[in-house]
Amino acid sequence: MNTQFQYQISEYDCVPITFINAIVQLFDRKEVPPIVLQHIYLYSLDTVTRGNRLGRAGTSKFAVQLLGNWLASYRTKNFSVATKFLRQDTIHMKPKSRIIRALQTDGVALCNIHLGRGEWHFILALEIKGNRVLFFDPYYRTSVRGLRGVVEVLAENGKPRSPNLAIDIDWFDRTDERSRFCMGPVDMRECLLMWKNR
Repeated sequence: MNTQFQYQISEYDCVPITFINAIVQLFDRKEVPPIVLQHIYLYSLDTVTRGNRLGRAGTSKFAVQLLGNWLASYRTKNFSVATKFLRQDTIHMKPKSRIIRALQTDGVALCNIHLGRGEWHFILALEIKGNRVLFFDPYYRTSVRGLRGVVEVLAENGKPRSPNLAIDIDWFDRTDERSRFCMGPVDMRECLLMWKNR
């Protein structure tokens, strides 16, 4: 049975929700063991702020990598995934890039995008359509200001697992630190690819 994509319930939980949405995209509900959900939340929201506030800076890249490794090592009869953590210059949208290949082979990509002013956010890449990358953004929004023509919030179409965000592929690959809704500077890039093992 298909499950709907989920939205964040706080300002901080984009990583665990994006992991859950990746699992939702790859598996039917009956195939997902409870221990998978337990570990997603166990490893997420691990940051500590200067004021000793746990989770207020979201989830670290080390936790994303650790969770990706754990998911790849955990297997049951109905649940098995392959993952690949990418960083820095291995992340781009040139032809035959690892992200594009993953999306073309029924995989997903958990992408960390720059929102501006040092703020980063994980979204789930689902497919390439024409010159755009289609995502599910777990942060509910009805519009994105100032980026007409390169970023579009998509209307819900009633399907349980449909994209809600489209970003121009060239814009998404921008490397400057001032642009929003892109992968940003190369040294800050991180992405986790995930496929269902068949």
